[in-house]
Amino acid sequence: MTGGLFAALTTSLAGALGSALAGAPTIVPGTGGVLPVEVNPTLVRVLLGPWSGLGAFFWGLLWGSFANVVIWRVPRGQSVVHPGSRCGACVRPIRWYDNIPLISYLLLRGRCRACGASFSTRYLIVELLGGLLSFTLYTQHVATPLVAGGAPALAAWLLWFVFGLALVIVTFIDLDFWIIPDAVVLPLAGVGLLCAAFVPDVLGVTLIDAALAAGVGFSLLAGLRWVYLRWRGLEALGLGDAKLLLMVGAFCGNAGLLWTISAGAVQGLLIAVPMLLLGRSVANSSLEEVHGDDPELGEEDPDAGVMGVRVPFGPFLALAAIEFMILGEPLRDLVVSLLR
Repeated sequence: MTGGLFAALTTSLAGALGSALAGAPTIVPGTGGVLPVEVNPTLVRVLLGPWSGLGAFFWGLLWGSFANVVIWRVPRGQSVVHPGSRCGACVRPIRWYDNIPLISYLLLRGRCRACGASFSTRYLIVELLGGLLSFTLYTQHVATPLVAGGAPALAAWLLWFVFGLALVIVTFIDLDFWIIPDAVVLPLAGVGLLCAAFVPDVLGVTLIDAALAAGVGFSLLAGLRWVYLRWRGLEALGLGDAKLLLMVGAFCGNAGLLWTISAGAVQGLLIAVPMLLLGRSVANSSLEEVHGDDPELGEEDPDAGVMGVRVPFGPFLALAAIEFMILGEPLRDLVVSLLR
């Protein structure tokens, strides 16, 4: 995606969603008033026990380890189930005691026990992101409501964690391969719409809100992509970005969609432009290196400077979506106030 399109996205979406947001419900994921309810004392002791937060963190580490498998294998068309984890250098299976998230990496100093080859620090980073996401969302949806006298939202914690982990997966795959896999975003878009239809209180989004946001998010980016292909013969936007917004809209509704595109565009500029000015690439590979000499990809415009350099948009959309997931109510209030 070229830098010039970042700024255009915010303006075009604001007009499309402004009226919808004005009448949207004030239900926001992870926030809102807490009504006193009776909760089993044993359950309270377990969920607020001294080890509960650590357990949530380790739960996230486990799935962060699985996220690493998805990031490596899915773009290469490999199964995420079989075979088990192996060293990329010596191809020997990694035994279970060398595959304990975080702990094994630190004990082995990021190296294979069999051959001594070093593992990328990305494995550690993704595991830590999984742990931090799980801990943060557990505090938000389970511990905080209990302390306030409400009921723990265990389903919300798990669903938002899966959503957040998918955003982490999308980020690293897009940085490496310039793609956003359908196998990650489309099933979760369906889950978000089903939750909005049958249990809207879990994610805090109604079916109308979720369906409208999912449809508008997909249509906006898919439409811009079609316009560029039709009139300039260039694929300025990937269809994967549109599918990512389909998932974001289904989970976060109209307010989350508008924040994701607006903040994603702004943060994309704030992060990408300085990196490019310093001679650093945002992606870990070039578009041509991954996808070859496809004429629809076009060529970068050297006369446009850094604004003509193509960068993956998915990671910035994912970052903004995570921000809304964690800070939903304040961000929604901000979006609505700006549209009034």
